[in-house]
Amino acid sequence: MTGPVLVGVPRGHDPSVTRRAADLAVALGAELLCVAVDEASVREPSGAVVPVDPDAGTPAADDQALRDAVAAALAGSPVPWRLERTAGDPAAELARLAAAHDAVLVVVGARRPGVRGWATHLVGGTVAGRLIHDQPRPVVVLPDERAGDAS
Repeated sequence: MTGPVLVGVPRGHDPSVTRRAADLAVALGAELLCVAVDEASVREPSGAVVPVDPDAGTPAADDQALRDAVAAALAGSPVPWRLERTAGDPAAELARLAAAHDAVLVVVGARRPGVRGWATHLVGGTVAGRLIHDQPRPVVVLPDERAGDAS
């Protein structure tokens, strides 16, 4: 059996990226591992994800909302999938989990449009760019379909 196709599903993710990653997984005969990396939390040695801000509350509600969003994006897809939540630096965590699960490839969405995406790119580079340079698996970067046509 081949490893999973790993797809990053950040908060507010484009569901078309998840759907297209599922299509790739089906074509490769793999399962889909959806990974949500919370940059405002840390991963304890036990593996538990806890918010840096103790007043932020528990991530259970966010987890259910994310699980529902992924399930909606994958409705009708035959791909077996699961969701894993982790914390820290998105590129490092996606690479770590890709290695841990022997992922066949990593799928991420293109950087966010607008000022926030531009600022993130200037400060630390894109997640896709860092993954391409820092780990051995193929990386597929899918554009956000919500950005609309360039025509």
